[in-house]
Amino acid sequence: MRVPQFVAIPLLATMAVAACKDGAPTSSASSSRASAAKHSSAGASTATVTIPPTGGFSSQVLSRSRFLDDIDVKFRIKLDRATTVVHVSDPSDVVMAKVTFQPGGALPWHTHPGPAIVSVATGELTIIHAEDCVVRRYPAGTGLVDPGQGEVHIGFNASAVETVVYVTYLDVPPGQGPLVPAPEPDC
Repeated sequence: MRVPQFVAIPLLATMAVAACKDGAPTSSASSSRASAAKHSSAGASTATVTIPPTGGFSSQVLSRSRFLDDIDVKFRIKLDRATTVVHVSDPSDVVMAKVTFQPGGALPWHTHPGPAIVSVATGELTIIHAEDCVVRRYPAGTGLVDPGQGEVHIGFNASAVETVVYVTYLDVPPGQGPLVPAPEPDC
């Protein structure tokens, strides 16, 4: 049975999560690094920011499931003046997680096997994509779709309060975590 895209996308958007490995809080240490933004747009900044060392976050898997229906998902992500089309023909393996960032907490540079739908519940999440090195901030009550599939980025909490995000990761192979570490770019 096929579920039309207009049904699958709202269903997926209502799911929330983020994680590195099933049930395991994650943190590690790394040196501080700086990143300069290249241009500005809504939610983006041209200021230079210091990316905190990796660590200061925990990830709790809320569920791992598989869609029984055959689904096909396509996202058109409009970031600045460019549109990225992300297509997943069978995103059946889904991981939902809650990620909590302490002030100054940061994930490592990474990507995901498939797209990730992120909802910022509290605080503010800062994202920098390796492709353009632009600093983008997402305050509580906002969300984003991360294309995954090799799109390298970093997420961190540059605020003075705890940040909590919920993420739904699509197309995560069984037995694999949704976070795929990547080399640090030259941002």
